[in-house]
Amino acid sequence: MRPVHVLAFLLVTMAGLALLGTALPKEGLTIGGAFTVRMPSPKDLLFPVEEQKVDISDILAVVTDSAATADTKALADSLPAVDTTIVVEPFVFDSTKLRPLEDRIALHYPNGNKEILWPLFAKLEAARSGKQPLRIMHYGDSQLEGDRITAYVRNKLQAQFGGSGPGLIAVADIVPSFSIDRVISPNWMRYSVMGRKDPTQHHDRFGALSSFSRFTPIGPDSIAPDSAEHEATVTLRPLRRAYGKAQQYNEVKLYYGWHRAPVTIELRNGTELVSSEVIAPADRLLIREWKFATTPAELTLTFKGTDSPDVYGISLEGRTGICMDNIAARGAAGYEFRKADQALLNAMYNDLHVELLILQYGGNVIPNLKSAEEAAQYGRFFGGQIARFKKMIPGVPVIVIGPSDMSIKDGETYVTRPFVEEVRDAMKANTLAQGAVFWDMYEAMGGRNSMVSWVEADPPLAATDYTHFSPQGAKKVGELFFTALINDFAGYYGAKQN
Repeated sequence: MRPVHVLAFLLVTMAGLALLGTALPKEGLTIGGAFTVRMPSPKDLLFPVEEQKVDISDILAVVTDSAATADTKALADSLPAVDTTIVVEPFVFDSTKLRPLEDRIALHYPNGNKEILWPLFAKLEAARSGKQPLRIMHYGDSQLEGDRITAYVRNKLQAQFGGSGPGLIAVADIVPSFSIDRVISPNWMRYSVMGRKDPTQHHDRFGALSSFSRFTPIGPDSIAPDSAEHEATVTLRPLRRAYGKAQQYNEVKLYYGWHRAPVTIELRNGTELVSSEVIAPADRLLIREWKFATTPAELTLTFKGTDSPDVYGISLEGRTGICMDNIAARGAAGYEFRKADQALLNAMYNDLHVELLILQYGGNVIPNLKSAEEAAQYGRFFGGQIARFKKMIPGVPVIVIGPSDMSIKDGETYVTRPFVEEVRDAMKANTLAQGAVFWDMYEAMGGRNSMVSWVEADPPLAATDYTHFSPQGAKKVGELFFTALINDFAGYYGAKQN
C-alpha cells in the first residue's frame, strides 16, 4: 500500500471517530444494560482542560493518633478491682492544646445556638465520676463498618473524659472489628433489618444494633422446637491493634430473649468457669451482666439448647466515663429504624441510658437520585427519623453527619456525583429544623471534587471506589469531627469558668 493510501485511510478513520465522538452523548451509550460505550469528543482531545485538584495539604498535615500496641496483659492488670473505692481526680481540660477551629469543619446549630449541647457537655465533664458509663451511639452506613471512624472518636473521648471498652457489638457481623477479636462458631446466623427479610422471620425485633444472631433457625410458634440440643460459642479477646482504651473493659452485658425452650448460658474467663445457668423460656428482652476485677484475657460465652434466643448484642465497657457504640448497616440510608420493633428498641435504649446519638447517612441515596426534588424529599424523610428518635429517647441530643464527597467518572476524570450537595443541604436544613446539630463532612474534607485528592494522597485517604475512606482517611475524618466537638466543648467550659 502506498503512503498516500495509508494517510488517506488514517484521515478517514480519524474523521469517523471524531464524528462518532461528537454524536455520542457525553455520559456514553449503554448497550443492553451490560456496558457503556464512551468516546472523548474532538474538543476534549485537541483542547483538554487541565484538571484542577482540590488542595488538601492542610488535611494531610493534621496529626492523628496511632492505635496502641501496649501489652494486653499489662492493660488488663492496670484496671482496679470492681469493689475498690475509686478516687475521682479533678477534671482537667487544657484548651491551649486544641487545633484552631476552621469554619468549614465547625458544627452547625439551630439558629446558631451552641448552648444546645451544653447539657451534654456538662455530662461529659462529670463522666468520670458517674455511676454508669455515658453512652454515645454512632449509627451509620458502610463508612463505619469494622468500627472505622467511631473507634478513633471513641478513643479521643475516652482519653479526655474517661471510660473504656468498645461498647455494644454483635455476635455475627459482616466484617471483623478494629476494636475486638471476635471468634464465633459456624452455626451462628445473622438477621438484619437491611435487605430482604428472611421468610422464616415472623417478627421485626432487630434491637439497637439493627440485627440479631441465632444458632438455630427461627421456627413458628405453633411448632415445638427440635428435640436435638445445639451448642454455639462466641469468644472475645482484646485486640492488640486496637486503641488502648478499647482493650480495657470490666463489665460485660448480654442482651437476648424470645427463646421457646430452656437455654444454658456458660461464661468462661480463659479456662475458668465464671457462671453457668439455665434460663427459662422467655418472650421478652433479658439482660445478663457480669463484672470483672480486671480485663478478661479471653471470654467465651457458650449457649446450649434446642431453641436459640435472639441475641441482640454484647456490651464490653468500663464502670464510668464514655462508652461509644459503633453501629454500621451496609446500604443504610436511615430508613431501617421504622422497620424495627419500636417496643424492643425503646427497652434497649432505656437500659443503655443513651446520652447522645450520632447519625451518619446520606451516601447510599445519592447514586439513585434523579432530581433535586428527590434529594429534598429524602431530607424531609430524614428529619422525620430524628423526630422519631427524640420521641423515643426524650431529651437526647442528636448530631447528624452528612455525606462525604463521592466521585463518578466523567470522561477521563472523576468529579463529584450529581446531587451530593443537594442531599447535604436537605439533610442540614431538616436536621436544624428538628433542633439537632449538623456536621458537614463534605465541606470538612474539602468540598466539590475533594474525594479525588483523598484517593490520590500518599498514603491514600480513600479507596479507588471514590466513595469509602481508607483506614488512614477514617482517622482523619475522626480527628476533624472530634476537633469540631471538642472546640465547642471548650467554649462551654470557658463560659462556665467566667
